[in-house]
Order: sequence, then C-alpha cells, then structure tokens
Amino acid sequence: MRSRFVYPQTITLTLGNGDRLIVRQRLNVGEQRASYHACSTVVPTEDGGVRTVPNPLLVGVAKVAAYLVDWVLEDEAAPAIRGLDLAQRIAVLDNLDPEDFYELKAAIDAHEGEQAAARLAEKNGRSGEKSAPAISPLPSALAGASSGSAN
Repeated sequence: MRSRFVYPQTITLTLGNGDRLIVRQRLNVGEQRASYHACSTVVPTEDGGVRTVPNPLLVGVAKVAAYLVDWVLEDEAAPAIRGLDLAQRIAVLDNLDPEDFYELKAAIDAHEGEQAAARLAEKNGRSGEKSAPAISPLPSALAGASSGSAN
C-alpha cells in the first residue's frame, strides 16, 4: 500500500565522468514549496505594496538545489554541500561552469521524470489497472438523464 507521506530517502546518480550526485528520491511538499519560493522574486506594486512573481531564470537552479543532498566530484577543490540550506546550495551551484550545471540539471530532470512515472504506476496499482475515479458520476448521468435544457 502506498503512503501519502514522503520519507527522506536518497539515491545516487552517476554522471558520465564518474562524479556522483546524492539526491532526494522525491521532494515532499515543504521541499517543493521552498524550491518554488527560491525561484520567486518580490517586486513592488503601484500601490506601494509588494507581490511575489516567478523568476524563470531561477527555476532550474532552485530545483537542482532542492534535490541535491551531497556530491562526490573529481574536483578536489569542490565545496562541501551536505548540510547547507537551500539558499547556500544555490550559491554554490551558481559557481559551477554552465555546461557542468546543465549536466547536473539534466541528470536531476531525468531522475524526477523516472520518479513521477514510478509514482503514477504505484497509484494505478501493481497490476497496471487504473484506480477508480476520484469522483463518482451523478446518478442522473448513469441513468442517461440530461442536465441541460432541451429545445
């Protein structure tokens, strides 16, 4: 039986050159919300207030930082990231070579896609059958009654 809760589990992703990323298997809602918040910018409004808007330039780095727990890189000068908060991990990621950052992002995007597919399969049951609809149709719809007006 599946759980509605996300428990802290990690897996290791190995990059082409042998570097390893230790990432969260799945994000819980708090980690996902923190990632969304990290890719938002506060802007002033005309009435003197402020509002938060998504900043598309930060979406990728916020997601990578949300998943990334630790890494084992060939570069001996690579900073340690285990235990850093989200903002600190983003700051470290901002110092990567762009090509290397996009390699990490591609690995995490692929991992996220695999986890989403596994979760969907889990929701649909082990036999591959789809689960029952979340909301049952109205009894009148089952009987073939019309809910609209007839001309």
